[in-house]
Amino acid sequence: MKIVRLLALEWSETEARLAVASRRGDEVVIEHAFTVALRADAGAEAEISDPTRQAEHDEKLGARGVATDGAVEAGRRIAAALKARGIRKIDTLVAIGRASIELRQLTLPPAPDEELPEMVRFQALREFNALQEGWPLDFIPIDEDPSQPRNVLAAAVAPELVEQLQRTCQAAGLRLRRLILRPCGAASLFCRRQAEGLPKARLLVDLLADEADLTVIIDRKVIFLRTARLPGEPLSDAESGQALLGEIRRTMAAVHNQLGGRRVESIALCGRGPEHTALSERLAERLGVPVELFDPFAGWTLDGDLAQNLPEHPARFAPLLGMLIDELQHVPHAVDFLHPRRKPEPPSRIKHYVLAGVGLAAAVLAMVIYGFLEYNRLSDEAVSLAAKVKEWEGRAAEAAKLQKTAAEIQTWLGGDQVWLDELLWLSQRLPPAQEVMLTQIQASSTPRGGEMKIEGLARSVESIKAMQERLRDNEHRLVGKEAGEGGSQKEYPLRFSSSIFTGEEARK
Repeated sequence: MKIVRLLALEWSETEARLAVASRRGDEVVIEHAFTVALRADAGAEAEISDPTRQAEHDEKLGARGVATDGAVEAGRRIAAALKARGIRKIDTLVAIGRASIELRQLTLPPAPDEELPEMVRFQALREFNALQEGWPLDFIPIDEDPSQPRNVLAAAVAPELVEQLQRTCQAAGLRLRRLILRPCGAASLFCRRQAEGLPKARLLVDLLADEADLTVIIDRKVIFLRTARLPGEPLSDAESGQALLGEIRRTMAAVHNQLGGRRVESIALCGRGPEHTALSERLAERLGVPVELFDPFAGWTLDGDLAQNLPEHPARFAPLLGMLIDELQHVPHAVDFLHPRRKPEPPSRIKHYVLAGVGLAAAVLAMVIYGFLEYNRLSDEAVSLAAKVKEWEGRAAEAAKLQKTAAEIQTWLGGDQVWLDELLWLSQRLPPAQEVMLTQIQASSTPRGGEMKIEGLARSVESIKAMQERLRDNEHRLVGKEAGEGGSQKEYPLRFSSSIFTGEEARK
């Protein structure tokens, strides 16, 4: 069974959140969900882990020529946490928050879906504040009818920020696969829990470390979103809870204005437990709309350890879980800045040319097929004959080698030399080992006698002369070939080589 494993990652100013999931057959299993603390020190060297602030920080540092890179440092912290859990070299989905992008709702003339990408970019270049030609841009179509004006939610991100995120992933040893708008991940996870469509406008509230994503959904589609920074924790801090209430009211008012009078009719709060229950009751009482709790982990298969030990703030992982499940189940993401919606490629004319050429090629092929088959038959026959020739050449070479060896043996035997006797004679005639040392002896026989070639080292010239005198007699003739300095040992500074002939060769 093939297992596909992915990591989802996002970070705020105070922490990084990571989740790992895998697909095993048709089942999605959530394996890990944990946080990594990101320390924020004061001063120019402080680590800045929010992507938007990181971009501003690095731009200032670059102007002063400072090499410190908080994105890389954050990546190293994430890498250490992953290594501790045995996670390495994994494809990664990165969530990016609303505060890090430029987002606008655009109204376009009636057009089919395939024409929307170019129309959206053209309109966005006119209406966005900072958008430039090279910026990644994606959008969510709000209206489906191509005969009516098209409304889209367009989002763009600066290339410099994408580069920052890529550097963080590289420092963490991760392969960046998707760059997804964070609220869309949580919205997708929430919509999976709904048995039917959501014709009513519903507001999904996702409380993060120090901010809240406020996402409005109609018919399983994100039609409005904003992110609000909070002064504290709304679950425990009354002031922060009041701030959250105000942000929700502003969001509901904006939806009412932008959607022609439609109202948010219910709220879903990400989380579970007594604190979330108490907050949902307060919101329902103050806003006059029903509020339900949405537990991101409920209903999914959790790995053994995770099932027993959920992270401290499970609700904050809703975007990551939604992204992972969409990717593992091959559901297109609402916004992916690395793979934005594009105009379909025009149909290639190569196919027409290929079809026209196929007919001509078939006719030519019919004409040459007989010749091709005949050529193959003759080629096979030639290969077979060549193999036989090579086989017989090899046998002939082996026979010649045997003949040569036999001739050498016959020559040796014809010399009638008893080399053991000759070696005994040589050892008895040589000067003492303190004077002469042999390094090599080579004996060869001929029909007329034999020859011993000797090489060695000597202590002195007198030692060489003494050796030469002792190696001459009526049955042996000594021919000195070389003598001189160059001995390889300190005790024997001289070297020499000589030949000793026996038999008829000695009487020449």
